[in-house]
Formats: sequence, structure tokens, C-alpha cells
Amino acid sequence: MLNIIYDATQIVSGETDNNSRCGIYVTSFNILNELLKRDDVSVLLWTTSNKSYLVESLRLKYFPKAKNYYNERKISKLLFKLALNIKDVAKRKQKHFFIRKVIWLAFFVVDFLNSCASYQRNGSLVNDENTVFFSPLTAAPWYFERRKSLKKYIVLYDVIPYKLQSYNSQIKSGWFGNLVKKLNPSDYYFSISQATKKDFCDEFPRLKEENVWVVYLAASNSFKQNEDVEAVRRVKAKYKLPSNKYIFSLCTLEPRKNLIRAVKTFLEFVQKNRINDLVWIMGGAQWNRFSEIIKNEISNAELFDEHVFYAGYIDDGDLPILYANAEWFVYTSQYEGFGLPPLEAMQCGCPVITSNNSSLPEVVGDAGVMIDWDSDEQHIDAYEKYYFNNDFREECRRKGLERAKMFSWEKTVNKMIDIIGGCDSF
Repeated sequence: MLNIIYDATQIVSGETDNNSRCGIYVTSFNILNELLKRDDVSVLLWTTSNKSYLVESLRLKYFPKAKNYYNERKISKLLFKLALNIKDVAKRKQKHFFIRKVIWLAFFVVDFLNSCASYQRNGSLVNDENTVFFSPLTAAPWYFERRKSLKKYIVLYDVIPYKLQSYNSQIKSGWFGNLVKKLNPSDYYFSISQATKKDFCDEFPRLKEENVWVVYLAASNSFKQNEDVEAVRRVKAKYKLPSNKYIFSLCTLEPRKNLIRAVKTFLEFVQKNRINDLVWIMGGAQWNRFSEIIKNEISNAELFDEHVFYAGYIDDGDLPILYANAEWFVYTSQYEGFGLPPLEAMQCGCPVITSNNSSLPEVVGDAGVMIDWDSDEQHIDAYEKYYFNNDFREECRRKGLERAKMFSWEKTVNKMIDIIGGCDSF
């Protein structure tokens, strides 16, 4: 039996903050969910010490087959609970110098308990010989890092801070800075695309190329065709959206997502062709700031108010319906490590327009329209191609559905386990 210590930090964050429910949250959740379906794997949930108290509720809600990662002997259970209680008391009185020291001590106690080399669980010893550490986000913490016999497997997403100047500040800070600082030739890595693997190996020669495997992500099974008219009406009413035909986008307002250009050129397309039966529905971006920027860059602000609508954060159950019933989906990013939203859209039968850079060709292939991210003219041409050619749009819809069948979370996790099994004998 293979024991996997699974870093659930990103899932815990997503459960407490909707803004953390990004692609990495989706990836973390689905890999864990698929691992728990296997009979040859036992999963132990771990998270950073300041979120340890949330793991049990997370486990009970979604992952009852998983175990919590801490020493289950009675004395250790008591110490673990004591540390959490001290931390909770300390939170209420942070101004006192002594209490701040107690907070630090509480964190240390919890971390120390998590760092114990072996655990007695259900009568069987869980140790480094039949256990690996798996992180869907960042490097292993110091107490796992020090255990040389414990093999670590870490997911690599992208090198955006090295590719795009506006993200350079992340090189030395946050989870990405921690990851690149600890890249280790003796650790193992799952890259989410060929483009990402090449970028990491080019930027960090200390990585062993043979220790980096490409394992594609997938869309959840909940993303599927759904043309139920009543369901569409219900979702549109819920988010106060118009009844018009629509195109759809789902992303943040960060510059590399290229949303401002995509919407601005949509309005130019609308004005040029006198379109009055199509709107843009936008999920995920920061609306007030976005609308202000757009209105400053176009001559007719009324055109924006008439044709662009904001859905905001979209519940998981509603998202497939918005994908499936859109005329097409737009995702013309400057750079992507994988590009999960276009795959979700294709799996729902929605034609896509994406950029032709980084990993996106690996995901979309010939199933959609691919353009230069920085070309206004190509954006407008793509909109016209879909709007005025129903046959072409239907062809891309069919191709997208077929292309999406190449990806599944089951395939993703099966490949990961095959790789882990090939690196080690359990």
C-alpha cells in the first residue's frame, strides 16, 4: 500500500475564501478526489500549521476515506489539541508580547508533531519506506525536506514571474518564490504541459529533466453539455443576466489574461457589424475597476453598458450551464501553464477562441480558433468567423467535444501513480 502525505493547504484556502478557488484549487481538489478512489493508495491529509484545525471538517465534508496526518498515539493527540487551543486563545490577545511568544510556540509544537518520522495508524507503521509527500502547489516544508529518504512529488504550473516582467516581484516572495528556491534535483516533479516543462528546465538547469514528467490536467465530469432551456433561464436570473445570446469569459483582471483587449475588440466588432443580439457575459473579474478602465478607452460608454454584463463569482453547479449555452468562449491569455477554462468549455460543447502561445495549443489543438494574444485585428476576425458562420461554429463545437475526451482526472492520477511506482518499489 502506497501512503501519500497530501498537502491540502490550497483546498482549505478555497473552502474559506472563494477568491482562492482558482485553477490550482480545482487541480488540488480533483487530484485528491481521484486518489481516494484507488484501493492501492492511502491518503493522509496535511496542511500548514495555522490551518490544521480546518482539515478535519474538510475531511468529513468531502474526503471521509482520507486520514489526518498527525501522530495518533494518545499523548500526541493531547499535545496537538493543546497547541491548537493555545493558538486560539492567543489570537484573541495578540497585543501582549508574551502571548505572541505563545503563538509562536503553538505553531512550533504543531509543526513538530507533524514532522515525526513515523506514525502508528490502525496497527501498521507509516514510514518513509512506503510513503511519499505530494504537493499540488509548492515545495515541501522544512521537516519533510530534511527527511532525505522521503520522496517528494511536486506539481509545476508555470514560470510566469520569469516570463512576464509585471510578475517579477513574485520571484522572491510567496509560494512561487518558496518553490523555486527549493527546486531540488533529487525531488520529482509533475509538469502540467510540455511548455511548462521546457520553461522550468530552461530557467533552472539544476533540475534533472528525467525527474520532470508531463501530466496533463483535466476538467471535472460535471462539465458537460446541458441545453436545458429552463436551467439556462434559472442561472441567468440568479446572476441578473440578460436573455440575449452571449459569449462567455472566465478569468481575473490580471494583465496576462488579456481581458481588456478581448472585451474592447468585442465592442469594436459589435459596432463595426451593428450587432444587436449578442452580449458578453464575464465571470470572475473585478467589475468596478474593469468597467472604469474600458470606459476610459472607448468612445461610446453606452455600448459597453449595453453589451457587457458581469456575473462575478459563479457557483460550481452553474458554471457548466453558462459554458454549454454560450455562442463561444474567449480566453486569449498572454501566457498559460495549461489553460483549464478552455478545456472545461470544450467539454461542455462550447467553441473556443484562445491564444496560440505557451501551453494552449497542447490543450485546444485544432478544435478552436487560435490567435495572437496581442492582435486586435485577429480578435475581431475570430469573432466574425464564429458569428457569421454557423457551420464553422458547429464544427468547432464537435471537435472540442472530441478533443476534451483526451483528458480526464482518472488518466492524470493513473499516470502519476504509475510514475511514482516506477521511481520506487512499494
